[in-house]
Amino acid sequence: MKNFKGKLQAAAVTGLVLGLVLGLVVACGGGGGASLAGIERLGVSTGTITGFGSVFVNGVEYSTTGTAFDIDDAPGSQSDLQVGQQVTVQWSSVDAGVTRRAVEVFYDDSVEGPITAGSIDLVTQSFVVLGQTVLVDADTSFASPLIDIDSLADGDVVEVSGLLANSVGGVVVRATRIERKAAGGEIEIRGTVSERTVNTFVINGQVVLTTDAIIDAPGNVINNGDFVEVKGTVVNGDGQLVATQVELEDGEDRIGGDGDEAEVEGYVTAFTDATSFSVSGVPVLSSVTATGGTVAPGAKVRVKGEFNADGAIVASQVEVRAGASGSPVDARISALVDSVNVAAGQLVLLGVTIQTDADTRFEDQSNDGVRSFSLADVRAGGNPDFVPDFVEVRGVAQENGTILATLLQRQEPDSQGELRGSLGPRDDPDFTILGVLVETDEFTAFFDVDENEITAAEFFAGAVAPGAEVKVIFSLNQGASTPVLAEDVEIED
Repeated sequence: MKNFKGKLQAAAVTGLVLGLVLGLVVACGGGGGASLAGIERLGVSTGTITGFGSVFVNGVEYSTTGTAFDIDDAPGSQSDLQVGQQVTVQWSSVDAGVTRRAVEVFYDDSVEGPITAGSIDLVTQSFVVLGQTVLVDADTSFASPLIDIDSLADGDVVEVSGLLANSVGGVVVRATRIERKAAGGEIEIRGTVSERTVNTFVINGQVVLTTDAIIDAPGNVINNGDFVEVKGTVVNGDGQLVATQVELEDGEDRIGGDGDEAEVEGYVTAFTDATSFSVSGVPVLSSVTATGGTVAPGAKVRVKGEFNADGAIVASQVEVRAGASGSPVDARISALVDSVNVAAGQLVLLGVTIQTDADTRFEDQSNDGVRSFSLADVRAGGNPDFVPDFVEVRGVAQENGTILATLLQRQEPDSQGELRGSLGPRDDPDFTILGVLVETDEFTAFFDVDENEITAAEFFAGAVAPGAEVKVIFSLNQGASTPVLAEDVEIED
């Protein structure tokens, strides 16, 4: 069982097609057929942790009573997991999947190691770790004290959890969570072996030195084309990862028994047509019409269905998901909370109603550190006994003026807030974003897409087109939340 997650990643890299699926034979697999009340149904789900209490993955709750946790190929516990990490859940249900118990949860990071000097690119929102390109987007959670890619530095050791995707330059990791780690600990990388010599090989440009490594493979032999996990503690002066262990993730088995339920979220890594494609290397056969967009190479999708005898998922549902909520994230607000309506799943920031749903990721990075953080834990304004919570919300602007949240993160109070979204009407010296009135004065600084300072007159005269994304930094006001007085106004790409 321990290689299950890694083998899914292996399939994503190699783009294997039907009949060459990597993974695990689920214990007691082959549930098969329709589920009957009281009859155990088995399934496998992969995706993003969206919250705790039990464990929520892709918005679905999995009870963790009696659950085994496999963390980086070793026994662990639920406390080792964090919101935003990619996990695989082997689960069972006796009521047709309405309620689910996690039998085992697998987590393994995508890459862990130092950030290559000079590789942090704020334009492409990317950096390189051990030869692996990591992409950051609005679906990326940063563990405190990190805030965004700007808070990273050359040489920082980071643990990255994400989804593997094909790119023009090769396979990349689309990060869903990034955490800074202490230097001197274990570093690791996964990928396909190339340029094998007696004592070295290469994974995505990273040279691995195997002189003193334990080789966990048949005959203790690693060959070109093998998908492996490499562990070590240091990169030497020649830029080589000095391996302490190299493990072959050979993919001899299937990822589910015939008839087991399946749910996989990831990027399309192989594509014949809309009826035959692979997600994170797992073959999918579909006769259903996809919702949310068009299935195509590189698209992010969520597929539900059942495994067949060949290890492919026969899809009952295919959803194209450009962002965590099914659409690209185009709105962000970091501010004090005006009000909360737990029953409706809503809160208000800067007068804007934020709607949460099952796919919203909840995370508490304040000093309170509530593990099972939810909307019920959020403190709103209007109570003289405490300061309202400072939260960051990312989401998708809706036609009715609300925002559907993909991430809600409570943070320690800041002296500044942030408002980001499509530029609305302008009337010098004011404008709107997401319906929020933004005021400017002689102290407001304006910047173009290249971060060059421009004048207020240029901004209001049309240096940015209506509907373009604009970021506003403003001082927090613990009285009335709006209008906001802008300190910085930045035109985004």
